[in-house]
Parts: sequence; C-alpha cells; structure tokens
Amino acid sequence: MNNGRIWVCDDEPSERFPVFTRGNVGEVFVEAVTPLTWSAFGRQSWEPAWRDAFCGIGAFSPEEFKPAGQPEITACFGGYVYINMSVTRVLAVRIPGMTVEAIDRSLFGDYPDVPPYRPDPRDENPERTTAVSQWLQSLFVDDPRPVNADNLRRLEAFLADTVPMDTQTDQELVARFRSYLPEARHLFRQHVLNGYGANVLASVIAQICEAVGAKDLAAAVTAGLGDVESAQPSFELWTLSRLVRASASLSLEFDRGVEGLLERLQQSNDPDARRFLDTWNQFLDRWGFLGISVWDLRSPTYRDHPEIALRMLERTRTVPDDAAPERRSGELVRMREAAIADVSARLAGNPQVQGQFVGAARACARYLAAREAGKTHCTRLNDEARRVMRALGTRMTGRGHLPRWGHVLLLNDDELDAFVAEPTVFATALAERATRLAVLEGLEPPFVFEGSPPPLAVFRDRNGQASGVAAAGRELHGIGVSAGCHTGRARIVRSLEADIDLEPGEVIVAPITDASWGPLFLAAGAVVVETGAAISHAAIVSRELGIPAVVSVTGATSRIPDGSMVTVDGGAGVVTLL
Repeated sequence: MNNGRIWVCDDEPSERFPVFTRGNVGEVFVEAVTPLTWSAFGRQSWEPAWRDAFCGIGAFSPEEFKPAGQPEITACFGGYVYINMSVTRVLAVRIPGMTVEAIDRSLFGDYPDVPPYRPDPRDENPERTTAVSQWLQSLFVDDPRPVNADNLRRLEAFLADTVPMDTQTDQELVARFRSYLPEARHLFRQHVLNGYGANVLASVIAQICEAVGAKDLAAAVTAGLGDVESAQPSFELWTLSRLVRASASLSLEFDRGVEGLLERLQQSNDPDARRFLDTWNQFLDRWGFLGISVWDLRSPTYRDHPEIALRMLERTRTVPDDAAPERRSGELVRMREAAIADVSARLAGNPQVQGQFVGAARACARYLAAREAGKTHCTRLNDEARRVMRALGTRMTGRGHLPRWGHVLLLNDDELDAFVAEPTVFATALAERATRLAVLEGLEPPFVFEGSPPPLAVFRDRNGQASGVAAAGRELHGIGVSAGCHTGRARIVRSLEADIDLEPGEVIVAPITDASWGPLFLAAGAVVVETGAAISHAAIVSRELGIPAVVSVTGATSRIPDGSMVTVDGGAGVVTLL
C-alpha cells in the first residue's frame, strides 16, 4: 500500500458525493485497472468528459465538483473503477418528474444493501432544474445519431493522420499516446450525453409502464431496434458460423480444436478455408478492437487474441439454421410495436402522459443506438492507444527492461518520460506492482460503498461461494431486460478467456457480461447475469438478438448449480430452478 491506498492509482473519496458503485462500469472494467489506463484516460479524458457533459446539459455547475485532476464522478478505489451513485441521484432530483429509485434501477439494477438516498440541502437547485429541464425536453425531439456520424468521420480522419510506429522514437510514441487524450475526452463526452439521454428516457418508460400495471412490457419497448452497432459483431459471427456449419472440411478443423485453427486453415488449399479466412479477416478489420473488459489498455482483443472470438464461433456453429437472429428481428419489431400500443391504450384517458410515453419510446430507440455507436468510437480510440503502448512495451521487452510488454501499463502517466529516459530505475517498482495486480485480479471488490473506500480485507475471493445453492422450485428475482421465456440447462460461464462448455439452448449464467459476449448469446437459450440493468450493453444486445435475459440476479453463479434445469422469464425478471 502507498499512503494508505491499495493501488498506485487509487483516488480520494468524495465528501459531497459519498456513494460509489461498480454498477454499469463493471461491464467494461471487469478487473483491476492498470495505472497508465487510469492516470491517463481516467483522470485526463473520462472524468473531464463526464463533467463537460453534466455541466453542458445544465444539471451541475463546475464549482460543485472537486478541482480538475481529482476524479469524483468516476474514480478508482482498491484498483477497481467505480461510478459515483450520489451524483446520478442528484441528477435525478434535479430532473422534473424523475425519481432517485428510477434512475438507480435504470443504471445500476436491483442490488441489495445499496445505501439509501440521503437528501442534502444542496441537491435541490432551482437554477439547475430550469436548465436541465430544457435538456430533458430536447431528448424527445433531438436525434443524436448525426452527431455520432460526424464524430466517426472526425475519428477516422484523426487516426489516418499518423506515421508508422516503427519509425518513431520512444519519446515520440509517448507523445503520440498522449495526443489521443483530448480526442478521447471529446468522444466520451458525447458517449455520456447519449448514455444519460437513454437512461432518462428508459426511466420514463419504466415508470409509466409500472404505473399502468405493465411493468413486464418495459423491456419490449426497447427491443428490436435494428440499428444497434454493438450487436453487429454477433450477426457477423453468425454468418461465419454458417460457413463452418455448411462445410465438412471446416467442421472437421473446428472439431480438432481452436488452438492452431487459423494456422491450419492458412496452410490449407481448401476453397472453404480460403473463403472462411477472407470473411474472418474482414471481421477482424471491422471489429478486431473489441474484447473483454476492453477499456483497459491491457485487455485482450479479438485481433491480438483471436481465440476469444473463435471459441464463441465454435459454440455458435452448433446452433441450427432456424435459430438465425435475423429470423427473430421481425418478431421483435412486432413485439415492440405491440408493447407501445398496449401501454398507449392504457393511457387513453391521459393524453399528456400518453404523448410523453410514445415520445419517450421513439426517442429512446434513437439514444440507445447512439449510445452503442458512441461506445464503439471510444473503444476504437482506446485500441489505438493500446497499440502504441504495446509497441513501446515490446521495444522495452526486447531491450531487457521489461519481462512482458504489458508491464509498461503499470506506470502512471507522469512516470512515462522518466521511464523512457532511464527504465532500469523502475524495475523494482514495476515488479512490486505486477505482484500487487495479480493479487487484486483474484479479488472481487464491494459492489457499492458509502464514505471511505473499503479495505482489502472485505474484498471477496473471486472463486469463493457468496451464497448457498438454491433448492428446486426456488425463484430468483432480478430485472427482466429481454422478454421471452425459455427452459434449459444452466451453464456457469465466468470468462470468455477459457474453454466454453455450452450446448445450443442452454442458459448462460455469468457474474458479469458486456457486449463482447453477444456472439456467445447466439448459442444460448437465455442469459442470467448477477449484475446489470435495463440499458446495460449486454442487455441491449440480448434484446437485439431476441434472447430472454434477466440481470441483477444476486449470487446467480453460486445459487444456480451448473447443469441444473431452469426457466428464465425475461419479461418478469424471474429465474426458476426446476
């Protein structure tokens, strides 16, 4: 520990906004964050972008937050990234018609032991409410997708204007890495605006559905949108899986195992192998920057670790053709329109609320699509930064200064220049940090805390059992995020980095997922996750693929035995052990 901190890039807690949660952010930062990721992107791009967005919509004024460089909306504690729950609650207080409970549920799901909202005299602010009301009204008429399109053009131009990394000096690579931070701030600001626009609209939909006795229809209102970028890799891997399923030679190669698969296909003269590799390479060109916990610069991506996607493809190839996600799309659209019509009819006696509901349903579709596209833009830029640091780390490894390239990420940003000048000075510190990171990787931090950050002693062993196995007939409750019912055998899947034992129609039960799991969902009959909320990335992908899903099911991986039969009701949010 350093000055009482668990991890070298830990932040200070907030007295004004004391409640922090792993909800939502845990999907993209599954494991402990590396110091360079956090000290560069976290403190210099993401936190400022969050403030830019919240102050830009009028919800807060800059002086309500800590000075620049001191994270408060998103921060690192015990090596793990958290989001400030108190800030979002104040946002809810200042938005007319919004409740703290609704925004909690929309963003963070139903998690036990969440500290109650404790009103502070500073929370209510008429001036901020007047300002944010204008933003709220704009959500029903604005379309954020053209802004995303402009950002994509800007990003592509920015990335195109670079020189080959192998021609740059070490110092130039560091400068190149840092040049990405202002662009990351710009892109992330729009991602926050898209995300909170979607959050607020989804909360409006959920509140109205519950008020008219149609709580189970809320998820259907945002299903089958057809323009969700984070679902696209799943559709493309499905196409690849059909190539494999239709080819005896490709099927035989997959039967031999994922290890060495690409090398075997590259050495083959089989036309099917050539066709597969052409399509596979196109997939990597478009989506190679994706992966597990992909916002951290050390995270494995499809491009650098193709076995991640190949394992999911290996499972998806076993699924019959009649389970094609495209076949579900028309039904999902009909379900969405029927749900909107149903709730609208129940509001016939209140035209004002009826108009608000229909407007929120249409607008939420736009903002959810924009949110997922904006996340993709941020992820692409992150990957470029990852590639630069990989180049620098690989050089240092070749010179004998690092045991592996990723150890360069154990530096804080303000240490990079000194490291490049005299790397041997950091040998002991980096070795100690690598050991510390290995310890943190085996621990699960508390989901939520209030006040002082939790000590390491209360972190849970990731492989430990959090709660007892549930008996047959027992119902486990969570949030239904993708409608439909399915009965199948439960399969506990903790990571995409290990071999996956999942048969078609079985139910994925996972501690946490993100959009990178989407291709695996294609082989599943339903999905159950311990964390998450209605607009979590994985929830959105589940709805686009038409797969029943329930999130925020506390202790699901320990209470549901692997191989047991379960029924998942993705509308009601209930998992029943049979």
